[in-house]
Amino acid sequence: MDSFTFHCPTKIYYRQGGLSLIGKILREDYSCKKALMVFGGHSLIDNGYYDTIVSSLRENGIDFETYSGIEANPDVSDARKAILAARTFKPDFVLACGGGSVIDCAKLICHGYYYSGNPLDFFKKGVRPLHSLPLGVVLTLSASGSEMSDSCVISDRETGFKGGFNDESNYPTFSLLDPSLTDTVSDYQTAIGLVDMFSHSFERYMSQNERLEPCDGLALSVMADIVATSKMLFGDKKDIKEGRRSMMLLGSLSHNGFTSFGKKKNFVVHHAEHRLSGRYPALAHGQGIALLLPVFLEKNKDILKAKILRMAKQVFLSRVEDVDSSIAALKDWLSFLPIYHSFEELPFIVAEEEIDQAEKRLELGM
Repeated sequence: MDSFTFHCPTKIYYRQGGLSLIGKILREDYSCKKALMVFGGHSLIDNGYYDTIVSSLRENGIDFETYSGIEANPDVSDARKAILAARTFKPDFVLACGGGSVIDCAKLICHGYYYSGNPLDFFKKGVRPLHSLPLGVVLTLSASGSEMSDSCVISDRETGFKGGFNDESNYPTFSLLDPSLTDTVSDYQTAIGLVDMFSHSFERYMSQNERLEPCDGLALSVMADIVATSKMLFGDKKDIKEGRRSMMLLGSLSHNGFTSFGKKKNFVVHHAEHRLSGRYPALAHGQGIALLLPVFLEKNKDILKAKILRMAKQVFLSRVEDVDSSIAALKDWLSFLPIYHSFEELPFIVAEEEIDQAEKRLELGM
């Protein structure tokens, strides 16, 4: 049946150089008095962002506690510990300061605060959060789009599980977007972030659609802008400031649902990558995606021929007329980025059978 429901309630505060406003936003717009601040490693502290946030919270009379150490491919054990800390502290808000891993873990903390069962139930048993703490986000890494999405991904490293669940409760209450916070992100992290956000619209575009699907044009436009932004950041004529700004906006736009507005999405590349990085936590999500995207097109080029040709023309500005050359246009873009371009290049070994299993999951059954 051709029907859908769309809801995207996250409020975006775009403020260039606006990190010091976070306390004022929490106090004036949301009457927050107590916040649990969640972040990852030392970069937030080393870059001075932690001190700015803490000063802003104190200046606005907001009591706070912190939970830190959340790693890439966040583990459910961190969420469990932070949930216990939150129940003791009883915050009005959870404030996630970081990229997708920190934000996703914070989403689970917000849900688990009111849930007495295993937090993994949301991912494995189809349980929906009925109540959640409100979530604010300070975005420091453009990639996942989690700052404006209904998705949440978590790992359980004891079992090798990695999976996600989509629910309206996953939308943050608000997100503060300040592109200057991404100035210190490495070239590698920037590049795999671009691949991650590219894939969000790529997978929506490649999902089955009606004969005339307006949002496919939106998806292609976002993908084209991501490619153009990568040239600003890594090409011969760099414009880092403008590239960082564009990247932050595109990350949110690519995963907030607008590029699949009106159609059902099928994220087979993401699901296949989750299988791999669930077993190999050192595999960054965007890196895994980069290695699987060309394989997905090769395996499904007969089914997706028209879409692949259209993508090559509109995203990569290619004039070729055959599907193999169109797939090569994507490969050329990935080769341009400062990332690993094969599983063999990775600084750790991924078992061949695991790669084979992941690649088998890329076949569509349309």
